[in-house]
Amino acid sequence: MKTCQQKSPVVGTWQVTSFSVLMSDTNEALRPFGDEHPIGYLQYSPGGHMVVFVSSGTPKRAAGTAYNDAERLDIYNGIIGAYAGTYSVEGNKVTHHIVASWFPEWIGGDQIRYAEIEGNRLTMKTAPMKSPLDGRDGVATLTFERVE
Repeated sequence: MKTCQQKSPVVGTWQVTSFSVLMSDTNEALRPFGDEHPIGYLQYSPGGHMVVFVSSGTPKRAAGTAYNDAERLDIYNGIIGAYAGTYSVEGNKVTHHIVASWFPEWIGGDQIRYAEIEGNRLTMKTAPMKSPLDGRDGVATLTFERVE
């Protein structure tokens, strides 16, 4: 699905500045990756394509010259979001139509986000969803700063 989003205010490149999850059962805000400073980008093209890669800002370095399987798994488990596809916008609702993902269950499906832009700051909230970490319901909030 290709849509033209040239006039959408989300078009551009955004650098992540924070990530948290508000748990539905306890109303507590968690940082499930234990990191105050995640790294990565979210990019929306004017032609309707998107890509995101956000991870823990403190990935461990290899103990030797190359990463072993356990070290690679640790880095994989620090990925907050890694997928690509197309997107559509209706008001503040941004729907990501997934074609590639680090979660294979998402491929071919949609992920809904709610956007709020204030100046150069983009706040994205997920629709309520089950945490892939523990199965609890929550809403993730990511904030970004526009870099282009």
